[in-house]
Order: sequence, then C-alpha cells, then structure tokens
Amino acid sequence: MQNYMYSRFNRASIDKAVRVFSHSRPIAIFCGSWAPIRTAGVAIAMIASGAALAAPGSLDLSFGFGNGKVITPITTNADDNAHAMAIQTDGKIVLVGACGTTTSRDFCVARFEPTGALDTTFSTDGKVITQVGAGNSDAYAVAIQSDGKIVVAGQCGNVLSRDFCLVRYNPNGTVNANFGINGQVITAVGTGDDAAESMAIQGDGKIVVAGTCSLGSADAFCVARYNTDGSLDDTFAGDGKVITSVTTDDDVARAVAVQSDGKIVVAGYCGDSSVSVDFCALRYLSTGAIDTSFDFDGRVTTAIGTFIDVANSIALQADGKMIVAGATTPSGGDTAVGALRYNPFGSLDTSFSGNGTLSLSIGIGADSAQRVAIQPDGKIVLAGNCEDGSGYDFCVARLNSDGTLDNTFSSNGSVITPISANADDKVAGVALDSEGNIVVAGSCGTAPNRDFCIARYEGGPFGARQCSLDIDGDGKVLATTDMLIGTRIALGMTGSAVIGGITFPANATRDQWGTNTSRDIRKYLVSQCGMNLP
Repeated sequence: MQNYMYSRFNRASIDKAVRVFSHSRPIAIFCGSWAPIRTAGVAIAMIASGAALAAPGSLDLSFGFGNGKVITPITTNADDNAHAMAIQTDGKIVLVGACGTTTSRDFCVARFEPTGALDTTFSTDGKVITQVGAGNSDAYAVAIQSDGKIVVAGQCGNVLSRDFCLVRYNPNGTVNANFGINGQVITAVGTGDDAAESMAIQGDGKIVVAGTCSLGSADAFCVARYNTDGSLDDTFAGDGKVITSVTTDDDVARAVAVQSDGKIVVAGYCGDSSVSVDFCALRYLSTGAIDTSFDFDGRVTTAIGTFIDVANSIALQADGKMIVAGATTPSGGDTAVGALRYNPFGSLDTSFSGNGTLSLSIGIGADSAQRVAIQPDGKIVLAGNCEDGSGYDFCVARLNSDGTLDNTFSSNGSVITPISANADDKVAGVALDSEGNIVVAGSCGTAPNRDFCIARYEGGPFGARQCSLDIDGDGKVLATTDMLIGTRIALGMTGSAVIGGITFPANATRDQWGTNTSRDIRKYLVSQCGMNLP
C-alpha cells in the first residue's frame, strides 16, 4: 500500500494538494484518494501509522543498517578490541580500544554518527590509530571534555613495566599538541607495573585516572590526577598520584567515579584469587587523602557469592548512592551478573534487592555485567556478556530503582543479542543517548580478527512525553508545515525530504531533520511522539 501510494503521488503533487486545503482543514491520504481530516486525532493516527512504536529492549532499527547494530573493522587483518565508550552531547559515539596483534598494539579511536555510520569529519575516515610510548599501548578509558576534546587513557609499555598513558584528541581527530608532550602523557605511578583501567573528568576539568599498580608482593589501587594541560596535579596527594592497599592480598581497580563534592570513588575486586575474591571500593577526599567517613577507614569489601566476585563498573546515583556491577559465582554454578548498592557512607543499601546485593542469571551459562548506567528516572541498566553455548552475546538487563527487574523492558527485564555469528561478542561500554536509547558497544568476532561493534536498544522516554500536532513548535498547527510533514511521513518519505522545500515560520523552534539537536524534528517525533523513524 505504501509503495503504491508513493508511486502515485510525488512530493510536488502532495504539497499542492495539501495547500488546497490550507484554508480549511488538514488532509490525509486513504487508499490513494484525498479526504479532509475532521479532527486532529485522526491526523496523529495518520502519522503513527507510518512508524510504529517499538517496545523498550528491542533493537532500534533506525540505527546501523536497519537492524539496530553495526560491526566496523578498524584495522585490516588484525584484532580490534574495544574497551570503552562515550557519547558526545551531539549524539556522536566515541569508541576506543587497542588495535593490532598480541605483539604490536596501539591506541585506536573511532567516532560514529548517531546513525551508526563512521563520522568522516573525524580523521577523514572516522578512525585514528596512535602509538603511545614504546611497546604495546592499550586504551581502556575515554572521556569527553566540555570543549569537545577527547581524552583517552590506558597503559603502555611491556608486560611487568607498563605505565599510565594518556592522549588528547581535538574534535576533528588530530592529536592536541597542547596536552603533555606532543599530545601524550606517560606516567610511572609506582615502581613496578601500572595498569590504567578507568578515567573521569572533574567539574573543574582535571582528569582522574585509576588502575592497578604493583607493590612487589601484591597489587594495589592507584590513582593519578592531571591538570588540564596534562601535568600532574600536585594538590592531589602532594605529587598528583597515590597508591593504596584495600586488603593484604591483591587489589584490582576497575572503575572510578567523581562525586559532586569532589570525592573520588574507586571500585574493583580484592582478595586471594585461589581462595576468595570480593567486590571492594575505596574513597578519597579531593586532596587524595583517604576519606575515613566511608565505612570508617575509607575501604569496604563485600561478598555477593561464595567464591569469586569481580566488580567491573560503578555509577553514582543523584542521591549519592553507588551502584557497583560485575560478576558473582553462586554456589555450584556458573558466574552470574552481580551488583550491589552502597549508601553514601559505605554501608549496603538494603532497599536494593532486599539485602543490598543482587545475583542474576540471564543466559544459559556464564554471565557478567561489564558496565552500568543509571537513567534519569532512576532505573539501572546493566550491560555485559552472556554465554550462548558456542560463545558470548551482548546482554542487557534493566532494573527498577529497588533492584527488581523492570518487566517493561523486553517483557522480562533482560535481553540477549548476538552481534556476530558463532563468535564472542564482548561488551565494553553502555550509555544513554538523549532520545532515551540504550547504546551498548564492544568487540565482536573471533580472535585474532575481532572488530568494533555497537548495538542500540529502544529505552523508552525518561519522562512524560510532550507530543503535539504542532510539529515545528511555532505555537500553531498549519497545513503548510505541520500537516505537510505528517503527510510525507505517512507516505513513507524519509530523511531530509520530509522537510524539503518547506518555509518554516520565523518563530518555529524545530526546523531541521536528523541533526540530533533541539531543533531536530525527527528527534522530537521519536522522543516525544514515540515514533520509530529511520
């Protein structure tokens, strides 16, 4: 029906017919004939008929190649391992990792348009590879500065003698020469092996990097803080860096977050891996000193299962509570998704999942949460890897704020998505875009030839929708603008053709298409009217 109607009426004839009725009522097409619409309700039904609302948890088919996912090689015939993701304010997706072979790896960065296509304004082809220091360099963290510059952190050097290393890129993908030396910073935090794992940017622009540093007999948490020019911040622990043991065994830091009061929370796992490993967290004051108001000594360890509990990610709620997520081993079974919530002073929040901790099985084998994000409405998104029998798939679970599964998400609160066939798909990042979608990214395929990959899920709106027939936001509903746009969408027109040739009123607040800004009509129809548009 849609193809028949569109073949019968080109855009010019549609526009002419619409304007015939501009003095009276909006119009619509029914089975190839024109008829007046007597109510605005029929008009909105006409628009919706061309674009059904997808359920939360389903893949967003407007992303990628019509299937909600993209797989992108960064190098040729080599392993591209993504380790972190960030979304810019304009909706562009930045994915970073290590690309190359086991003996020769470099930082690699790719930037994607909100549609999933590579952004060719970034290093001309959307990709950049940077050698940092001597030996291998692996990027494990990314953050976007307020000025749009991209900071990437990781580790470089050879095994047992690695250092923290950072690179800052301009928004166009070139290395920012004003940062460190020629855009790069390399820092020996301890005297042994230093492995950077996570990064956050403070409100004042200072850069906090956390990871694991060797103390010889055991590993410990370590943090370095940098000024905006890449120099170490000597107001932090005297020399810009600090190493702290949480337990007497090995302590591995995997995630860092900065509170609104400037305190720094580091999370990971601690203990003797041959006996028992638990979730653990440590909090510093903004000065780099241990915050003794956090569980009395600044440190907390928590067992979820009976053997191995590994924390991979942390997210801060607006009320100061902390969600830590990873994997746990229930008695006599495969690993499951593990999560817990701490109160602001380090005690378990028993309003979360009954006792403050959660163990959740999603797939048919081993499951884990690799990243966590918190929606503006307080719901908690866990993204990770779930075993499917032949490998691992992306999996996502959404929790209500009390830790129960959100059954409005994929009917049972979780979804499993194979990205590549019969291979290992490993999650490296999860984030929420401005339209309420859930973006999950990582590496897909089989070593030694994995690629970067992204999937985007419908998330549903975060708050009450503000949908109106006043599509362009000028305060009026006009046949020559609002109803014309609706008619074109109902006929199956897509892209900039939906608004092509339309002269918008001077006071219109929306007059663009596909720009992902506040003036984007497509964004308004998707986020506020629940439409699924390409």
